[in-house]
Amino acid sequence: MPWSLGYDVFSYGRISPRTMAHCVSTLRSLREEFSGISFEDVTAVGTAALREAQNSEIFRRLLKSELGLRIQIIEGGIEAFLLETGFRNMVEEFPTALFDLGGGSNEIIEYLNPASTRKTSIPVGAIRLHCQLRRARTLYDYVEQGRVIVEREMREHMAGSMPRYSEMLGTGGTVRAIVKSLERDTFRIEDLQELVQREIHGEIWPTMPKHRRLLFLPGILSVEALFVTMGVREITYRKASVKEGLISFTSMLPAMGGPS
Repeated sequence: MPWSLGYDVFSYGRISPRTMAHCVSTLRSLREEFSGISFEDVTAVGTAALREAQNSEIFRRLLKSELGLRIQIIEGGIEAFLLETGFRNMVEEFPTALFDLGGGSNEIIEYLNPASTRKTSIPVGAIRLHCQLRRARTLYDYVEQGRVIVEREMREHMAGSMPRYSEMLGTGGTVRAIVKSLERDTFRIEDLQELVQREIHGEIWPTMPKHRRLLFLPGILSVEALFVTMGVREITYRKASVKEGLISFTSMLPAMGGPS
């Protein structure tokens, strides 16, 4: 579902009727499977794709009328805030940085000291990048153009001079797929370059879901840019833990009834 919705928006600017129907059908099945949970009490959050869809309000009204589900579309800064809050207790050394690469954006959190953080939302994600590159003539062009796009966006959106971190923590589906493919939780740029070559030469990943397979190469290119632009030597995967941040966020939204 995230793949089809993101592909629609980042390719055409709108959510197609077919994708809307698929989302409603999928969520209806989910509601039936977990019948003890009322959708009216669920906090649903929309991020990059819904921020940018021209018809996102129509989609929100459809989910409300069909399922009783209300979606709060949050800005990139709030999305980064959820991540920052959820990981704050895991940070032991300062300064350090964390990123969460999604389908439409990459949220970068810099923990400068115990009392100060800097959050940046970069409009680069695995689905968005694939949509930008889908007309590339060859995989070599795909990779070359992808690297240019991601590095340009990184340099444009990082405030001030480009920060330098020898190590970063990473989370999200792409990073999880990378470490699963490498069979270790920490990797360097040479590992990503090897994965790119395996992708170009048609490496088969039999255990990878189809939607993740389509996003693997653009996701790798998005992560690779962190090494190039920020001087990162090593990235370690950490499972996302944003529950605390989500609770903090929903407590600010009395109209939504607080956290579910």
